[in-house]
Amino acid sequence: MTDAQLQAVRRHFMAYANGYLAQAGAMRPMMELKREHCAFVARNCKELATVNGWPAQDVNTAEALGFLHDIGRFPQLEEFGTFLDAKSIDHGERGWQAIRESGLLDEVEPQLRDALLDGVRHHNGRTIPEGLPESHYRWIKLIRDADRLDIYRVVYDAIVNEELAAHPEIGLGLRLEGDPCPELIERILQGDPPAYTDLKTFSDFLLLILSWVGHMGYPATLQIMRERGIVGQFAAHLPTGQPQVAAAVRMFGRTVDAA
Repeated sequence: MTDAQLQAVRRHFMAYANGYLAQAGAMRPMMELKREHCAFVARNCKELATVNGWPAQDVNTAEALGFLHDIGRFPQLEEFGTFLDAKSIDHGERGWQAIRESGLLDEVEPQLRDALLDGVRHHNGRTIPEGLPESHYRWIKLIRDADRLDIYRVVYDAIVNEELAAHPEIGLGLRLEGDPCPELIERILQGDPPAYTDLKTFSDFLLLILSWVGHMGYPATLQIMRERGIVGQFAAHLPTGQPQVAAAVRMFGRTVDAA
């Protein structure tokens, strides 16, 4: 992707997001959060692509994918007032649809355009589907990693700034009190990623997002996690006096440290 194409994507994203913000009402804080999130994910994409040694035009493409990945969140918030796909729409699918209809990527080489669309479509899936063109997987893995890195930032900021009660959407509306589910922890320890529908408490949610360390696409992502101290940040807000929880946190830490 050329510099000019990247600038066009950035302008389109800002105009799209600001259009929803102009009539957001009660959802305005969450839409502002998502606009900021997409900019941070674009930055993460650029950093990961650069560390991976990708050529300059691929770094541009990575950054563009970061801006575009969560476009489906804006109509989701407007129509349903939630981040929960299970209670509304698949926001990856909605974003894929919106970008196709906009014609934004029509000037991008078709194979690359289709890879970017698959990146948007599958960035939020529990797993990556098989059977896609092989060249698409590096983009899907990149956006999933970059997105997750910024989800850690968003959630941790909400914890330390005590914003979860005012904005329960960040914690998926889950109960802030209560221990994590033993069955969920056992699944994580067995390497089986839980689904959002399995969550009952905010502690469950923290364990789920930490379990992503076993499913990142690039070693550089784990290195960034180690540099940012992400596992330790969240461990401080989990009941690590419980043996199962402590075992899970140790497993996360070993995975990050081994990268």
